[in-house]
Amino acid sequence: MKTLILYGSPAKDGQTMALVKEAQSVLEGDVRVMDVYRMNIAPCKDCKYCFHKAGCSIQDDMQSVYEEIERSDTVILATPMHFGIMSAPLFTLISRLQSYWSSRNIQKNSLSSPDKVKHGLLLVTTGGEWVNMRLVLEGVTDIAFDHMGVEDIVGSVYACKTDSFPAAQNKKALARTRRFCTELNRLCQ
Repeated sequence: MKTLILYGSPAKDGQTMALVKEAQSVLEGDVRVMDVYRMNIAPCKDCKYCFHKAGCSIQDDMQSVYEEIERSDTVILATPMHFGIMSAPLFTLISRLQSYWSSRNIQKNSLSSPDKVKHGLLLVTTGGEWVNMRLVLEGVTDIAFDHMGVEDIVGSVYACKTDSFPAAQNKKALARTRRFCTELNRLCQ
């Protein structure tokens, strides 16, 4: 099993990393964590290059992200919630998934092998908690997973109220992370 974790936190060892470490303790096979916050990834500039050619005209660290997405069986998005959405660097990365959408919908190319199902998981930390806080984030995440060819999202884990309750002590969030990662192991056997 090959797992790609797109880590979108500014903190190298903060709340979101607690969930990532829990996932890593369970996931089998090759697990690659890409620290999106420290990568050089420009936003999509709507140049329409991907309407006519494979890939993206912008040559930056996103090229290695594309390679990892394509080789992965599982993609995990791990992010703190900032203003009701994922972190800005992760959102910027997601804007560059336009090339996958264009390939599939404009060029009519298949993104993945028809016999291979790609799986996904969302790991989120939030300083607070409020009604309907998940709506926008999960909507964008669903689109991102679709663009990456993820057909099966096994679930979402939220470690909420991390301003007063550290994710590393949130037994429910840690247990859900372990459960979903165990399910990913089973699905990718």
